[in-house]
Amino acid sequence: MDSINQTDAAEALKCEYNEKTLHRIHRIQGQLAALEQMIEQDAGTCEDRVIRARTIEKGMTNLITHLVECYLVNTAQGQMADQPEATTRELVRIFDLLNR
Repeated sequence: MDSINQTDAAEALKCEYNEKTLHRIHRIQGQLAALEQMIEQDAGTCEDRVIRARTIEKGMTNLITHLVECYLVNTAQGQMADQPEATTRELVRIFDLLNR
C-alpha cells in the first residue's frame, strides 16, 4: 500500500514540475514576442531592448535550473540507491552541459 502511495506522490510531483516548466516556457515565449514586437515597431531604446533580452536570458537560466532540479528530484534521487555509478555519470554529463 505504501509503495502505491509513493508512486502516486511521485507522479503528482512530476506533473507539478511539468506544469511549472510549461509556465516558465510560456512566460519566456511572451517575453520573446514582446521583444520582437518592440523591434518590429522600432519602439524603445537600445537600452530597453537589452533589458528585455537580459530578462529573457535570466528566464532561460531559471528554466535550465528548474529542469536540472526536476531531474534531481524525479530521477536521480530514485536511481542513486540502485545505480549510483550510472547516476553519477549522468550527473557529470548534465553539469558538463551547464558549463559549456
